[in-house]
Amino acid sequence: MLKVMIVDDEPKLRQGLQTLIPWESLDLTVTAAAANGKEALEMMENEPPDIALVDIRMPLMDGLQLIRQLATNGHQVQCIILSGYADFEYAKQAIKYGVAGYLLKPVDIKEMTNTLKRVRERIEAERMKRAQRQFGVENREWFLHRLLIPQDHNEAPAQLRNVATEAGLLWSSYEVVCVRPRGFEAGRPDVPQRCADALKPLIEGKGMGLVTVNAPNVVLLLRKPLRGIRQREHLHQEIRNALCDLRFVAATGGAVFVPEEISRSYVKARKWIKQAFFSEKGRLLGPSAPYSPVSGAPRRFNENAEEMMEEFILRLYYSLDAGNETMILPLLQEAAEYFLMQEQDEHSVKESFFFLSNAVIHKLAAGSRKEWKKTEEVSRFLKGIFEYEYLGDLLEETHRFLLALAEESEPEGKEKELKIMINIIHRHYADHLKLETLAGMLNYSTAYLGQLFKNKTGEYFNTYLDKVRIQKAKELLEQGMKVYEAAERVGYTNVNYFYSKFKKYEGRSPSDFKNP
Repeated sequence: MLKVMIVDDEPKLRQGLQTLIPWESLDLTVTAAAANGKEALEMMENEPPDIALVDIRMPLMDGLQLIRQLATNGHQVQCIILSGYADFEYAKQAIKYGVAGYLLKPVDIKEMTNTLKRVRERIEAERMKRAQRQFGVENREWFLHRLLIPQDHNEAPAQLRNVATEAGLLWSSYEVVCVRPRGFEAGRPDVPQRCADALKPLIEGKGMGLVTVNAPNVVLLLRKPLRGIRQREHLHQEIRNALCDLRFVAATGGAVFVPEEISRSYVKARKWIKQAFFSEKGRLLGPSAPYSPVSGAPRRFNENAEEMMEEFILRLYYSLDAGNETMILPLLQEAAEYFLMQEQDEHSVKESFFFLSNAVIHKLAAGSRKEWKKTEEVSRFLKGIFEYEYLGDLLEETHRFLLALAEESEPEGKEKELKIMINIIHRHYADHLKLETLAGMLNYSTAYLGQLFKNKTGEYFNTYLDKVRIQKAKELLEQGMKVYEAAERVGYTNVNYFYSKFKKYEGRSPSDFKNP
């Protein structure tokens, strides 16, 4: 923002101008207010303003004396005169010192606002010309920043095209690629510039475009749009080769065809960077359909978040406890899909997985008869959840850790045989399963095994079997299977009996579930 000083001997006017003018929307800020020219000069020595609103009639040093002194000292401040009608002839003397504007008191707010905007634009234009003279047209990075981040969102397209022309950036097309360093080194202030220096031979050396830094991002402005997956993958590999072992995420904002749209491409690229956690590792992110490690047919979930979390905890625990390893990753993916449907951001998803994993681990520990020796490993794993850069990696590591932990917690004796029972139910739920059959297999009486099962799971054998069947039936109905087909597939030969069981556990008929 440009800095403004108000110089007037009327306290009410000084306060009123600070309050009534929309300074922030003008991209201006009032940094000082003085009661006369002498006081203003002293303040300017410490913090020179870009613009000064100066009253003509003041004690000690009037406005004309102040303006004359500023010109003599070589100050670049732009002065706007505030004057009453009686001072008009006196004020004309200030014109020869190059004042930027002249306003009559009482001040009209709209007129003041327009004058300030015009003076600000003049200052910016002069600064651009000085930059051109100082650096020459070949130094195009300065102009590139102007196109990436317009100083005025209402800036005319013609003005931006003039900027592009002067900088040699008037191309037939543009595409912004944003590269952001990640990992331990990413926090170092010199890393973005080091990345830019490494990428310049690739981009500028081959005439592909320009490279600049807008920390924490390295920005590539390409002359030609990336066409198709092959070109995108090739560029990503080239960036990886140039940056060697440095971890990074890269995204494109898509092709645009006029200079005034460059900033839009940049905004889109940064948006994709922020969504990198939910995307595929090792790819150039961008406008094409986003990758998700939990993609697939959308599911219908219980709207009660607490109930859903408890369901995920129990299903994961029972699957681990039963040794049903093939169910763990699909369950974790289903949980992730639910968290995403709740529109959780990256941090919230990590918090949800922390809570879910912690609850499952505690259940495994409580159900194990072996001495628990995994406290430090569990602590490291739970803490590490918040360090993952990609959801896919988080799912894979959670899957691996829970399987390893369940193996360490392998039950013995009756616990092991109960685990076998649960495993059989999950694998053979569609068969004609009976408690008597399992009791014979495991050499227990039916009554004793039934009570053992109830003590372990909290449910009777037939209830547990029904719930597994109904859950499987729900999955089949969601996939489009007809009600009678789903009933037969999960082990119910009588459709009416299936209807009654489904309504008992789900509170609605399978037809209502299928067509809500």
